[in-house]
Amino acid sequence: MADTLNETPFIPQTVTPPEKPLGMVRGLLQMIANPLHVWPRAMYENPYHGVRWIGRTFHYFRQPEHMKAVFLDHPDIFRKSQFQKKLVGPALGEGLLTSEGEHWKFQRRAASPAFRIDKLRALAPAFASSAEATVARMKAKAQAGPIDVMAEMQHATLDVIVETILGGADPAFGFDRIATTVEDYIQTMGKPDMLDMFGTPNWVPRPWGGKGRRAAEGLKQSAVNAIERRRASGETRNDLLGLLLAARDPETGKGLSDDELRDNVVTFIGAGHETTALTLTFSLYLIANAPDIQERLLREAIDVCGDMPVDAAMIDAMPFHEQVIKEAMRLYPPVAIIDRVAQEDIDLGDVQVKKGDFAFALIYIMHRHKKLWEHPERFDPDRFSEERAKAIPRFQYMPFGAGPRICIGMKFAYMEAISILATLVRELRFLPNPAHTVEPNIRITLRPERGMPLFVEAR
Repeated sequence: MADTLNETPFIPQTVTPPEKPLGMVRGLLQMIANPLHVWPRAMYENPYHGVRWIGRTFHYFRQPEHMKAVFLDHPDIFRKSQFQKKLVGPALGEGLLTSEGEHWKFQRRAASPAFRIDKLRALAPAFASSAEATVARMKAKAQAGPIDVMAEMQHATLDVIVETILGGADPAFGFDRIATTVEDYIQTMGKPDMLDMFGTPNWVPRPWGGKGRRAAEGLKQSAVNAIERRRASGETRNDLLGLLLAARDPETGKGLSDDELRDNVVTFIGAGHETTALTLTFSLYLIANAPDIQERLLREAIDVCGDMPVDAAMIDAMPFHEQVIKEAMRLYPPVAIIDRVAQEDIDLGDVQVKKGDFAFALIYIMHRHKKLWEHPERFDPDRFSEERAKAIPRFQYMPFGAGPRICIGMKFAYMEAISILATLVRELRFLPNPAHTVEPNIRITLRPERGMPLFVEAR
């Protein structure tokens, strides 16, 4: 756990936790506004916290041994909650992120070959093309003042998804409309719903969710359009959509149904582009405030890539880029909290969990826990160097989840993020914006309130 410090360590901004637990009413209101404001400072220092409420216990886990128990040792006991499904289910249906049991296992087996490393390496030109287009856009805007790099990274990663999943822009839907639809869904459906928190039945009207439901239907229709266009063309492409269409369960030979194809295409549109965009957003914020780190990235990018587009071999040869991305996801994990519900009683040794209890994996807190990390508040990519990373327990760092349900697109995300980051730092210099306060907020994903405006200069 011994961290050697950067010469000029940067302590990034985040939410200041309350000194004491909030009362019930205030806590519920803050949970809706921003869950990070609810978790008291003691949760960053103590190993466990449990709260008894409405007949069940809410277990707040942030220790590696508890994460291992929930996600690796007993995944069939700790299942996804109905609350979580109500957040993402309207858009993602019964795809890989939301399905359970045998249905999930079948889809995972069928889709896994599409995410083999040899298949992903073939997508490197799409990553590079998107990155170069992003550089051109940002150079054109650089003289006009701060640039919202969050919006630019969302554009960049959606470019990749549109090309590799949708096979190009949907003429019936359009790139801008897809981007707006994803944002509408996250902003509308991403807030905890009081009715859902209290287990209110689905038939009770929720008039405030109309915009989100319309966004979900729009995403589904865009996915259906892409699938139908590809089938009608008779074209065989080695992109993710082509691989999903050709996917077969190695045990049964069965392919994905139309509904499963649609739900997984929407999953990759939404989850795939949003999480990588946020990782890049926070990475740029961090290196803008740590010029020594940005300079090391620049040297590595030039040494490995020169002035050539980033290819798959180059991605593999830039370990410091991966360290920066990993450290950004430690400080700002795209998925900050994962909830599960116990399907039966289970003894975890130091914690007794009853059937129906909630288990909250507080990834954000674990990644900043004072007993797990030395100087956890500091931006220090070298904690993920090859030598020092060996000392990090497997379940202490979980930006992609863990266990059998670990994110299927993890390697895709790393490759895409490294390619885009290397292209950006080679062409652009990122500078801090002292006038902007960075406040992360949980809206399904962990995103900065009010975007991320930074000053940008062409090199």
